[in-house]
Amino acid sequence: MNPAPNVRRRELRAPMAVNPKKLRPYTEPPKVRRPLVPNAPGSAATTFLVLSLLWLVAATGIGLLWAGTAIFPDRLSIALDLELPIIGVLSVDVSRTTVEAGFASALVFGWLSNAAFAAILFITPRITGARLENDTMGFGAAGLWNVGVAAGVAAIYLPSISGTGLLTSFPWLVDGLLLLGLLTVFGAFARTIMGAPRQLPYVSLLFFGVGLLAAMGAIALVAGSSLLTLDETAKALVNAFAARAIGTYWVLGATLGVLFYVVPRATANALASSGMAYLSWLLWAAFAGLSAVGALVDPSVPYVITTLGNAGTMLLVAPVFLAVATLALTIHGRWSSILSTGTIAFAAISMAFLLGSALLEAIGALRSVQALVAATEWPMGAWLFATLGSATFALFALADHAAPRLLRRDWGGTWMSDVQLWGVLVGTTIAGLALMAGGIAHGSLLSQAATADEIQSTLTWFWLAGAAGLGLVALGGLASLVSLFLMYTTARRAEYAVAQESPAASGAPAGAPAAH
Repeated sequence: MNPAPNVRRRELRAPMAVNPKKLRPYTEPPKVRRPLVPNAPGSAATTFLVLSLLWLVAATGIGLLWAGTAIFPDRLSIALDLELPIIGVLSVDVSRTTVEAGFASALVFGWLSNAAFAAILFITPRITGARLENDTMGFGAAGLWNVGVAAGVAAIYLPSISGTGLLTSFPWLVDGLLLLGLLTVFGAFARTIMGAPRQLPYVSLLFFGVGLLAAMGAIALVAGSSLLTLDETAKALVNAFAARAIGTYWVLGATLGVLFYVVPRATANALASSGMAYLSWLLWAAFAGLSAVGALVDPSVPYVITTLGNAGTMLLVAPVFLAVATLALTIHGRWSSILSTGTIAFAAISMAFLLGSALLEAIGALRSVQALVAATEWPMGAWLFATLGSATFALFALADHAAPRLLRRDWGGTWMSDVQLWGVLVGTTIAGLALMAGGIAHGSLLSQAATADEIQSTLTWFWLAGAAGLGLVALGGLASLVSLFLMYTTARRAEYAVAQESPAASGAPAGAPAAH
C-alpha cells in the first residue's frame, strides 16, 4: 500500500559519526599539558642529579686520558694548530697539564657541583617544611651551569682562550655563566629559607649557604683577575687562592651539609648533638678561609702569611673530626646497615675518607713534607681522596636516598649498586695511594738529582696502578648511571610522604626520626 501523498517520506540515513574529542571531557579527564620548562616539585633537583651522573662518567673518562698522558707522554700528548675558515689559526693542546685541568674541572664543576645543587634543592624544602621557591629557576640554573661547564672544559684545550690552573682555567665569559647559575640556585635557596617560619637554621643549611657564597666569591675573583691587567705572579696567586677556597668551602661544605642530613634520615635517629654540629660549622667557616691562604706559595708572599695558611689547613682537622664524631654517634644502633649497600654504607665510607683526606692535607701542609712532595704526584693523590672519596660517597648517599623520592619509585637496588660502591671505593683507594706513593718516590729521585728517564721509568708503575684505579672509578660511575636508569624504567611507582615540620630543637632534620 502506497503512502498517502500528504505524508512526507522519511529517508533512512546512516547514523552520524561522533567525534571522540567532543566526548572526551565527559568520558575521561583531560590530558594535562606539560610545560616546556618543568616546574613540578623536585624537577630541578632531578635535573641536576641526572646531569651530575652524566658528568661523573665524562670526568672519569678524562681522568683515564690524563693517566695515559703520564704513562705514554710521547704518544698521547698532542699540540697542533688548526686552520679554520672563519676563526683562523686555533691552537689545540692535549698535554698532561691541560688534560689534568680538564679532569679537575669536569670532576668538581661537572659531577660534584651538579650533585651538590641537587642536594641543596632536595634538602632545603624538606628541612624548612616549605616548597622550593620557583623550581623553574632551578631548572634554568641547570642550563646555565652545564652549558658553562661544557664550554669551559672544551676551552681548556685551547690555550689561546683559556687560563691556567686546576680549577681556574675557564675564560671569563664562562665564569660569568657559572656565576649566573650560582646566583639562581642561591636565590631559590635563600627565598625558600626566608619563606619558612623563623627559627635557628638546621646545620646543613648553614654549610650550604656559606659554601654557595664562597663559590660565587671565588669564581668572581678568578673572572676579575682575567679582566684586570695583573702580572703573571699576582694572577697565579689569585687563582691558587680561589682554587683552594673552592675545595675547602664549596666541596667540603657541601659534603658536610649532605652528611648531616642523610645520616639522621637514613638511620631514623635524631642528630646526636646539635651543639657539636654547630661548633664544627663555626670552626670550618673560620679555618677554611685561613687554609686557602696557604695556597699563596711564592717568595713575594711574606713567610708569616703562608705559615698562617698552613696552620689553617692543619686546624681543619678539628671541625672534620667533630663532624665525623657527631655523625658516628648518630649511627649508634644502626651500624649493621653498613654491611649492605645503601645510604648508610655510602655515608660511612664518606666519613672514613673525610678523616683520611683531612689528615693527609694536614701532613702535606708541613714545611718538610712540602719541600719533598709539593711538585710531585702527592697533592693529586690526596685530592682524589677528598673528591672521589669523601665528597663522591656523600653525594652517592644523597642520591641513594633522594632518587627514589624524586622519581617516585620503590627501589631497593640491584647488583649494579654493588658495582658502584666497590668500583669507586677500591678504585679511589688504589689511585690515591698509588699517586701519593709515586709522589714520595718522585721527590726522593729529585733530591738525588736523578735523570728524567730514570724518573719516568720509575713513575710508570705508579701511574699504571693509578690508571687501573681510575678505570674502576669509571666503571662505578657508569654503574651509578645505569642504576638510575633501571630505577626509573623498571621499579614500581610509589609515593613518598614529605614531612612538613621544621627541625626539632635537638637539631634533627624535619620529621626525624621518621625516614621519609
